[in-house]
Amino acid sequence: MEPNPTRESAFLHQEIAELRAEVARLKKENNDLQLTLLATVEHGDTVESELHATNRQLQSEILQRRKAHATLQDILETVLKDKADLELILKATAEHGDVLEYQLYTQAVETMRQSEELFRAISESTPILMILTQRLDGFISFANSTSLNQLGIDAQNLSNYHLRDFLVNPEDERLLIEQFQAEGAVKNQEVQVKRANGEVIWVSASVHPLRLGAGEALLTTLYDISSRKQAEASLLDYQQLLENQAQELEERVERRTTELRQAEEKYRSIFENAVEGIYQVSSDGHYLSANPALAEILGYASTEELMAMVTNVDRQLYVQPMRRFELIAYLKRYRSVSDFESELYCKDGSIIWVSENVRLIVRDDGEIVCFEGSLQNITHRRRTQEELRRHRHRTEQLLLNILPQPIAERLKQEEKTIVDSFSNAAVMFADIVNFTAISSNLSPEEVVDLLNSVFSTFDQLAELKRLEKVKTIGDAYMVVGGVPMPIDDPAGAIADMALAMQKVAQTFSPIGNHPIMLRIGIHQGPVTAGIIGSRKFSYDLWGDTVNVASRMETLGEPGQIQVTQTFFEELRDRYRFEERGSIDVKGKGMMKTYWLVGKIKSYQRKLVNPTMSKETPATKKILEKEKARSIISSNNLPERQPREPQTAIPAPELSDLAEYTSDITSG
Repeated sequence: MEPNPTRESAFLHQEIAELRAEVARLKKENNDLQLTLLATVEHGDTVESELHATNRQLQSEILQRRKAHATLQDILETVLKDKADLELILKATAEHGDVLEYQLYTQAVETMRQSEELFRAISESTPILMILTQRLDGFISFANSTSLNQLGIDAQNLSNYHLRDFLVNPEDERLLIEQFQAEGAVKNQEVQVKRANGEVIWVSASVHPLRLGAGEALLTTLYDISSRKQAEASLLDYQQLLENQAQELEERVERRTTELRQAEEKYRSIFENAVEGIYQVSSDGHYLSANPALAEILGYASTEELMAMVTNVDRQLYVQPMRRFELIAYLKRYRSVSDFESELYCKDGSIIWVSENVRLIVRDDGEIVCFEGSLQNITHRRRTQEELRRHRHRTEQLLLNILPQPIAERLKQEEKTIVDSFSNAAVMFADIVNFTAISSNLSPEEVVDLLNSVFSTFDQLAELKRLEKVKTIGDAYMVVGGVPMPIDDPAGAIADMALAMQKVAQTFSPIGNHPIMLRIGIHQGPVTAGIIGSRKFSYDLWGDTVNVASRMETLGEPGQIQVTQTFFEELRDRYRFEERGSIDVKGKGMMKTYWLVGKIKSYQRKLVNPTMSKETPATKKILEKEKARSIISSNNLPERQPREPQTAIPAPELSDLAEYTSDITSG
């Protein structure tokens, strides 16, 4: 059967039409690929322009996109070449028939496969999120690995997600759809997306239509701009902060201007009405300005009279001109001086005390412009301070007469509780024998005069021996050694004073038939000392040592010094004792006591004492110490004239007491 030319021609035309449609489809796909490339480059250029200054790492990504663009350009050229080849094939198809049609179809399919592989390679190599959907509100059909990692979704579950599932604001989906419908594409729309773990990031979204194979799709690219948005937010916050600071600064300047204006008005009022003298003095000593108060302080009728009559403050005002030079020297060094006190002459020649606050005004080159300051009359205050000083000194002396100096200092420092313990103190009580009978022969004034004379002498002895008088109770006298300040030999000092007191008592004339005699008791040991009372202070001692010393005095005999066994053991190598025996002491029972008789003259005699088998380190130390002393021998005590009734009984001078203590030391 012969072929029908008309039929074959129609079939051939139909095949040519199909090939042309296929070529058109390939062109469309090529255009879609170009749009994809342009979108990728477009995103890269946009991000590069925004973050060029802060993120130079994008350079490598831009280079990759440019390489991809070049690759797509090669593909486009290949497609165009394929198009030309297809046109040639089309012409040849009419001649060659089915074979050429099959070859053309196979070549087109291969080209499309290569284009899809190239698209996937580009999408996997870019850091931009690339997502394919059928529609903006449709399911996701493809997402590159960057999208999967950034959004935190599994590739197997990709088809279960819509693009809107990742949009934080549902309104963003509507805006994207409206812009796409209106313009055919979406470019650089900033939206917030959330990852699968709930974290929210900012992205720049672009949407372009894309034809792949026989169907159409939408290519959505998302670029992470969270860092840029954070920078923008920080920049906005900083800009707002600057605006607030600028506004606050303007308000402060305005307030400061108002305050300065008010201060100037107030200063003028103060200058004219101040009670202190305010002035400016030139470097050569004349007044540049002065307020009425200064003229009044210095006794001038007005500021004009003051400034006219006083042409040199150094010579005319300062009682001691060098005082003015001292002030200027301080100002040149420190630029300002406060409370500088001087004596000034008034107009009538009288002298007043003033206190000045002065500052030095200089130019930038250091040249003195003037001295600016104020002064006030402090004459009354100076007199008051001087009077207070005298009263304070008198008060301190009275306090020292009542309390030991260390205790008085602690009391002045407002120490609430003053109490101390001392492990080694020597306590002595002394009492005037038959004082009741003696006082019956005297008037009250003479009794006080006698006690004052006796006890004042004892006070001087205590001062010589660095002992502390505790108190007097009637005709009883109490003294302690080693309290409140420890001393080297409290027992020896007390013993010396007790012997000296007995000798001093012998110098007083008898009162009637009663000589002045003392009964003394001494004990050594630990004591507690402190302040008693909150209004009338009293420094006192407590403890068993004090009680035993008091018992030694009470149970003693006139003219005798009774001491305990403890005290005897302490001084047996240096002083002479006589054993009294055991006596019954209240609260203590039977106690062995001794009479203190005197001090051993020579320590050589002590070394041959039968009670000492050999020289000990303690006795050797005592010998060396005593040999180093300068001992004054004076066996003759000064005699006192018989006292006339109602005449003062003078206390011995310190020089006399030194003789008494020298007598004791020498034997």
